[in-house]
Amino acid sequence: MNKINHFIEEHTVFSSILLYFVGYLFVGSLIISFTPSKYQIYTRLIISLFLFFFMIRISRKEFDNIIEQINEVLGTGALITAVTTFIIFVINIALTFLSVIIFKQTTVNNNIISILFAQHPYIMGLITILLLPFVEELLFKSQIFKNTKFIKEHKAIKTIIVALLFASFHCITEITALNYKVIFSLINYFIFYVITNTIYIKSNYNIMKPIAIHMLLNTLSLNKKSQVGSFFIFKCHGYNK
Repeated sequence: MNKINHFIEEHTVFSSILLYFVGYLFVGSLIISFTPSKYQIYTRLIISLFLFFFMIRISRKEFDNIIEQINEVLGTGALITAVTTFIIFVINIALTFLSVIIFKQTTVNNNIISILFAQHPYIMGLITILLLPFVEELLFKSQIFKNTKFIKEHKAIKTIIVALLFASFHCITEITALNYKVIFSLINYFIFYVITNTIYIKSNYNIMKPIAIHMLLNTLSLNKKSQVGSFFIFKCHGYNK
């Protein structure tokens, strides 16, 4: 056990990537696919909780000053958080509207979330609003962006590269099918990442700021009553089952 803990401490980026892409997306998908349909939502919740707690365990150094971080979000950063969330939400709605009107589609991932939320609003609300924003921000910002040495001195270029990775994994089904109609969704996620990562950098890497924006954005998206709003849900890439 000590050796495992030491390995995680020394290789947080690798551990978080392994946890998410292998443990969550691959193994989690298999587990859900073999689960009877009426129990799949509960299996999804258990897997999401597992992912949440282990990602925080791996990235716990990000929360060394958690009280100060939260105070900054709720205090001096509250206005920035609210305004940023509103701006991103308006952009998201506009781009999603264009995608629905022009191509009559959104991503497979968003459609699945919309259906699951309609059937299990409380469980999907917990997963989408609370659990996965932590996971996604820790993975793509704390680990992949901040803790990797790759072009570390060129933050703008690195932000663009990771933003493309972030957007691609949210639209992975359409990309693997070479579906060009996913372009508006890609732009959506790309803009979200660039804006929130810029705030993350400017706040001296206060991870609670992008997490707060992500949680607020998911809350707005899940509760939007219109057809366009119901299609757009900013969430970490889920399962296709």
